[in-house]
Amino acid sequence: MKTIINRILNTEFLTFNEVLRLKVAIVTVFLFVFVFLSIPLSSFNDFTLDINILVPLGFALILILTLMLMIFNLNRWAMHLSIYTIIGLTIFYVGGSNHFYGYILFFITLTIIIFYQDIITYLIYGGAITIYGVFYTVQNGASILGINSTGIEASLFTYQIILVGFYLVFLVQFIISDNIYEKMNNEWVRMNKVLEKYQDFSLEYLIELSEKNEQDLIYKNVKFQQTISEQAVFINEFFEEEGDNIAEFVEFYFFLHDQNIDDIISDESISPVTRKYSMEFQKYLLNKRSELVSILFNFSTLFKGDNKYDKKRYEYSLDKLFSNKIDKLLSLAILYKYLKTEITQYDKWGKIERVLNHEEITELFVSKEFREFISFEQVNFYLDNQELFEEFL
Repeated sequence: MKTIINRILNTEFLTFNEVLRLKVAIVTVFLFVFVFLSIPLSSFNDFTLDINILVPLGFALILILTLMLMIFNLNRWAMHLSIYTIIGLTIFYVGGSNHFYGYILFFITLTIIIFYQDIITYLIYGGAITIYGVFYTVQNGASILGINSTGIEASLFTYQIILVGFYLVFLVQFIISDNIYEKMNNEWVRMNKVLEKYQDFSLEYLIELSEKNEQDLIYKNVKFQQTISEQAVFINEFFEEEGDNIAEFVEFYFFLHDQNIDDIISDESISPVTRKYSMEFQKYLLNKRSELVSILFNFSTLFKGDNKYDKKRYEYSLDKLFSNKIDKLLSLAILYKYLKTEITQYDKWGKIERVLNHEEITELFVSKEFREFISFEQVNFYLDNQELFEEFL
């Protein structure tokens, strides 16, 4: 219980899979309480005594299966099974009673589905339970409101509007948030792909400069390694009870910086455990281009100060940076000149000592990735006049 409470209080440090596992655990605990507390209330149902006892016990066994799936880290399956459980409980209790609390169960079910924050799950399961709820109010309106109630049709319509409105409000919220996340993710993936080679060049330059200045790289600095080791031990002991081996893993992580990690991963003679940890650590090496390093660079640039605001500060497209057509063409010529004269490429010895030739620049300009920088109009202008570019620039 203490571990669960600590994870709830520190959910910002958990991965998406760990957060999902925590949500399933919370929902499962709630469902266990719901099932066992509902057994004494079974006398209000229209089912026989054996059904009122055996069916909740059956749901309890399903919840135990949900816990087993969580133990084996099959959290998506556990999530779906917990949703099936609450839907089954709703249908069971609603089918055995025409009381008002049957109507409330639809909102409880929708709330649990919303809790998982999955739009597809909410669209399918939430939509199905909402339709069933509307059908339920139509079929059992008199029992819900009372036989002697007046204006039953208007009241039932209000109940249906509330249920459908509840579903639609959260559906809109899901769509809006999903679009925002998808747009941010697509932008990140696109720019990450475009800038991939330049980050490789930057790392190569950093290593060369450090060697020329006789400076230790950050991952070879003893104080840095010691700091990382101490923090890893502290964090591991905070989330887990035992953290004796984490220091050894950190040492192995820094050891991999001086090795050819691709050879380690592909070598079948090396122990499976070593290869497994090498594959995991490969994503976080500081001397290799990785998404983690890209995210860190991207995050650090958000805090760079500037004397004045410029709405085009993070604009990369020459077509958007300039409004005048002559300026756009001049900037294209400057870009061509830069790529043709500046050292940006690897030579045959693996050093960045080579410039791009005309054919390579042309291939780069017409590539799909370069649409982030130059427009189709500029590409067509370049292709029509590439002989002039090659001769005079």
